[in-house]
Amino acid sequence: PGKRLRPAITLLASRLWRNPSELDVMMGTAVELLHIATLIHDDTVDAADTRRGRETASALWGRNVAVLLGDYVFAAAARFVCDTNSVRLVRRFAETIMELSRGELNELLDGQDSHVTREAYYQRIYDKTGSLFTTASESGAVLGGAAESEIKLLRNYGYKLGLAYQVLDDVLDYDSTSEELGKPAGNDLKEGVLTLPAIMLIEAEPESNAVFDWFKSARDARKSGSGEIDTGALDTAIAAVRASGFIDASRDVAQGMIDEARDSLSGMPQTTERAALETLADLTGGRRS
Repeated sequence: PGKRLRPAITLLASRLWRNPSELDVMMGTAVELLHIATLIHDDTVDAADTRRGRETASALWGRNVAVLLGDYVFAAAARFVCDTNSVRLVRRFAETIMELSRGELNELLDGQDSHVTREAYYQRIYDKTGSLFTTASESGAVLGGAAESEIKLLRNYGYKLGLAYQVLDDVLDYDSTSEELGKPAGNDLKEGVLTLPAIMLIEAEPESNAVFDWFKSARDARKSGSGEIDTGALDTAIAAVRASGFIDASRDVAQGMIDEARDSLSGMPQTTERAALETLADLTGGRRS
């Protein structure tokens, strides 16, 4: 999963209650375009040269072009939302852009902070990832004519699935090779971004641990102006997380979220669309890339 997963959720959620229409196709298109726009901007902010083994827009054409390209795709997404003629969805779309931006800002501001709490992490991954999953499922339910109680359940489906998706993505940064990821493994910790496996390690060893040692080493390098990172300290920190058991524990957390997402569908009509949404949740739980 991952390729056009979000618009698939929109289309399936809408069709739980009614036949396909141009409106849910428009909204699904908007959701996917918004996702693409955020990837363009994220890669530009992160100065990333590759994504899944392919050159990023900023690497191909430079940062200025990439920023403007991302803006253009954002605007195209907004136009599709407007074509649904739903003020509610236009408002939700605007809120989603705010949440996505807040998530990226918090990741930048929290960088090199070795005391990020689990609660702050969950908020950050909701903003960065869960918000768009939530919008995908909620908008489909709205366009499908669902009752408010059903819209709330579909919103929770997207919320929980989006959190699980990001937790598992963060796990893969420790649990996969660079070739599998299409980017350097262990890059989150290298960039000073704490994710759930490392946060769990810090919770278990709050006084002293290899992650703290790496962050101190990185701070010292910045203060000295050398810019040379201690790769030994980084490798030790990554190895400590991998050996800690918290990668599996993080997978368990994600699976709990997936179970909650599936539970949100329990009162939905017994249709092929519901079965497909359940399958998407199961596939997310087994993701390895």
